[in-house]
Amino acid sequence: MSKHRKAKKKPGNEKITEKTSPINRFRLSATSGHLLPLQTIRQRIVRFWESLTWPVCVKMLKANIAVTIALGLLLIDPIRQAASVGGILASVAVEFVHPTKSYGFLAEDVLVGAVMCCVSAAWSILAIYCAFLVRDQNDPTLAQRGECALLSCFLVVGCYFLTLFRAKVEQANVGGMLSGTIMVISITTAVTQTEFSATTTLQVLVPTLVGFLLIFIIFLLVFPENSTRVFIQHLIKSFETFDGITQRQVAAFLKVSKTDGPRADSLATIHQAVDSLTTTLIQRKRMVRREPSFNAISPTDVSEMTTIVKQLGVPLQGLGLSRAMEENMREAEKSVFRPSSSSDDNQSEASPHFFGRPRSYYGGTDDEDESDDDSMAEMIPTDEEGTMSAVDSPHPSTSTSDRSSSQARQRRVPIRWEDSMKVMTYWREDYDLVLVIVRPIYIELTEACSEAVQESIKRLRRLQDLDARFQDRPWLYKYYYRWKVGARQEREERRQFAYDPSQDPSVPLSKAIERFQQHRLTGLDRLYTSRGVPRRILFLLLGFQFNLHAYAEQIYTLSSLIFELDRSRTRRRFWMPSTPLRKWFLQGHTMEENYELDTPGAIAEISTSATELQRTLSRQLSTTMRDNLSAEKLPRLYKLNSLQRGEIHTAEEHQLQFHATKPTGCSQLEPETTVVWWCPWRRRPLHGPEGYHDPDVAFPTTATQRFFYSFYLFCIECIYTADAAFAFRAAFVVAFLTLPGFIESSVGWYNEVRGQWAAVVALIWMGPSVGSNFFGTMTRTVGTFIGAVEAMVIWEISQSHPAGLIVLTFVCNLPWWLMYINGKFWKATGLFSLITISLIIGYAYSFEPNGHPISVFSVTWARTVCVLVGVFSALILSIFPFPRTGRVILRHRIAQTLNEIGTLYSSFLALVLNTREEDEIGCEANQKLFRSVALSIRQQIKGERVLLEQSRFEPALRGIFPEDKYLHVLQILDNVLSLLSEMEFSFGKIPLQWRMMIIKDTWKERKLMISSYLTALQLVSNALSNKTPLPPYVVRPTKARRELTNKARKSPAMASKYLGEREYTYFSAYLMNSEQLAVELELLVATVRDLIGPDNVSIWLNYKH
Repeated sequence: MSKHRKAKKKPGNEKITEKTSPINRFRLSATSGHLLPLQTIRQRIVRFWESLTWPVCVKMLKANIAVTIALGLLLIDPIRQAASVGGILASVAVEFVHPTKSYGFLAEDVLVGAVMCCVSAAWSILAIYCAFLVRDQNDPTLAQRGECALLSCFLVVGCYFLTLFRAKVEQANVGGMLSGTIMVISITTAVTQTEFSATTTLQVLVPTLVGFLLIFIIFLLVFPENSTRVFIQHLIKSFETFDGITQRQVAAFLKVSKTDGPRADSLATIHQAVDSLTTTLIQRKRMVRREPSFNAISPTDVSEMTTIVKQLGVPLQGLGLSRAMEENMREAEKSVFRPSSSSDDNQSEASPHFFGRPRSYYGGTDDEDESDDDSMAEMIPTDEEGTMSAVDSPHPSTSTSDRSSSQARQRRVPIRWEDSMKVMTYWREDYDLVLVIVRPIYIELTEACSEAVQESIKRLRRLQDLDARFQDRPWLYKYYYRWKVGARQEREERRQFAYDPSQDPSVPLSKAIERFQQHRLTGLDRLYTSRGVPRRILFLLLGFQFNLHAYAEQIYTLSSLIFELDRSRTRRRFWMPSTPLRKWFLQGHTMEENYELDTPGAIAEISTSATELQRTLSRQLSTTMRDNLSAEKLPRLYKLNSLQRGEIHTAEEHQLQFHATKPTGCSQLEPETTVVWWCPWRRRPLHGPEGYHDPDVAFPTTATQRFFYSFYLFCIECIYTADAAFAFRAAFVVAFLTLPGFIESSVGWYNEVRGQWAAVVALIWMGPSVGSNFFGTMTRTVGTFIGAVEAMVIWEISQSHPAGLIVLTFVCNLPWWLMYINGKFWKATGLFSLITISLIIGYAYSFEPNGHPISVFSVTWARTVCVLVGVFSALILSIFPFPRTGRVILRHRIAQTLNEIGTLYSSFLALVLNTREEDEIGCEANQKLFRSVALSIRQQIKGERVLLEQSRFEPALRGIFPEDKYLHVLQILDNVLSLLSEMEFSFGKIPLQWRMMIIKDTWKERKLMISSYLTALQLVSNALSNKTPLPPYVVRPTKARRELTNKARKSPAMASKYLGEREYTYFSAYLMNSEQLAVELELLVATVRDLIGPDNVSIWLNYKH
């Protein structure tokens, strides 16, 4: 070892480096660069100000009108006398309903909330009646022991199941908050009653229902929102964004000089933009399908367009990936001429293109071995002093030559290939020449797609009477604009949006696609070696072609569909909702900006169903694989897929098409079994004893064992869960904060200061982690103080006059409505300011304990203390029995996501290695299942990013939180998930016979690669979950993938005569995505290794990944 190290310093070695530096290879570097940092306070303020548009102002006004009316009703004497202080809950109910929701979602919240409030009121009345039965009528004591014990039991049990229901059902969030308020106030107030009476419960129930009805009527009648119009506006925005991303990515890949244009988006930026726009578009689609509408476009048309737009995401990310990989190679080529004395870390940090890589990362993969090209062997010098053994080199060269291994050892000189030397050079000229040849046809197809998008946008605006000049502005603005610019100029501007309805914008695009297919192979024969083996750069170029063609295909389908809609939907009509009742109540509608208010889902507790995919697809693939691996003849190959024109479907046709693919496709892969047991450890059904694996107990055989096994599963899934523990803690804090209300010495002052609100605040705003509670304590305390000060100012200025109270409250509420609607993490501040203002004014005007009025300062003091006690009690309780900090939860959530990504990859292998012929419906069902699971995992990654942002507010008592590394891990996970989606998208198009032929030729290397990938994911997941140091690898993912690629390149199907077949292009795209996946996995392992640390063996071996 020491001799080799000394040999590095000799002059002979320096000559070797100089001579071998031009002999460079294909480089694959991580594309997770350009780390997207968390937003700063200044960026949030700028974003908050830019969000102040006319639609937002309309929502603010409508919500503020509803709150003002509810407050005005309380100021009317007959209503105030009948409702007592419970009338203020009408304003609270209006404020709890988030005003950004459409009236369909709002009606859902109102309906579910009303039912929950009625159930809570019925439970409270039952508790009061039972307490009256056990009360000793001869005892004048208010807080009798038996009565208080019974009421407390009813309260704790009710709060437990209420919190558990809120944690399970998303639509129960608003109803859970208000029903908890009704329960706490009703049961604690019942202690002061000596006779049975449901008056107090009705006084808090009826105003709540009135508030629900009021907010729904206001939003339905005052400036009603057209959900279809909102959907089309967001669809146009998505079109323009996607078109801009495509233009920039193609221009950057083809090296089209645009000095005045913006730079190409990074891959992380593309992921963020595509995911944000697609998620919001799906949300808008659900709004349309839940509501009656009067439009030219039907809810079914909206679903059809959304389905096509969702399919644009994978090609867009593929274009960005191809551009990033090509740019990495260009950057690596420049690094050849940089000083080689600096280490890998210094080079990566000095380059502005890449982030600072971990110390243990050693990236890059080789292209061809020297033996693949004769010129390579001639250029390698032989110098005994400059050689290095394969043991010292972390990148030993591997041979794919047909020559014998002994001859290869005699001719090859092992050289330590530095990271900066793995670049392309000796075939760069051929590649640049090919780009010059194919550039015009690529640009023509891109411009045709852009033209089709622009023409489709014009038709969409005509269908919804949209004008870009007046969008997001008051309806009077167009008259002011016409007066400002003049009628003549206004007509000229209007002509720019005109189009010929008879001209189909998809026709020029189809012709451009046809020309693209005819000329896309021009010059690609240059990218083969002298032995006829394709180079990796050919696969990269074909992958770029595949994604561009797939993007053009979807644009063609979408533009033709919009053309048919424009031609057939000439008049508006009334459309009824087309969402089934099952989806109506079971489908969630959480959006990213509402995470911090969806308590206890404040951290977006998204449960993924990746194991569903594995249960459905992974079934005894190896038994039938051997029968199909004997096929040696090349299958019949076809050209690229023919274009699919968009068609208009009715709601019945759309529903039939949906149900035709869902059940049959999934059932085709299910084996015929009679006994299916559910295993909580493996999370998959157990088909008899042969599929049962539990190290503690054997398979249950007797009836008694099966009974206790079922009982154990029930405990695991329903009792020993995080939701159940959270509900128990919430019930405990309610019991603790309501304890003064059940003691004789304190029951008087407790009800006088309305101490029930401390328990209410703790119940409805308690978070599942220290980070969420600490952050919530800060935001809600600030909101309470602001609202208290404003309420006192309003009261003193108005001198308790009803008209003054109404006007001043209306004006002072406006900025807090804006923060409540558009604030990212400070929504709770705006909401608590609104609630505090309403409660203080309402109690100061209507609350008269013992028949005497109370001052506004006393009410303000009592309200502030109650809120502080509630939020701090929730914060303190979240620490016991042990603190579940947000950063610890984030680490476990990332480990769970890694495990599910491994399951998703395993399920993808089930699709790849499946040897049974499937019909089109079955394949489509499997693809839908895979993509739905991938979408749920992406939503979980988004929730983990929210967790990371909230973890910034936890006090750094033991040390600073490594925020950048976790942010880097999340970005890598996002990239890995996109790569899996792109692999499934491309490989799923390859027919079974061609797929099996490739697998037969590379079966040994493929098993090694699969085991390397899954081992990496499992090791990283276990390391993060258990803080277990990572051991050294036996086989690195990049090495295993490189060996498989080198073997696949020599397959007969990859010969140049099959270059024009569609399977060749599909497999090339899959190959490059899989190679990039290996690099990302290796970088992920290196990043986690820096977080967890290496084990002792790695330290002794000085192991470098």
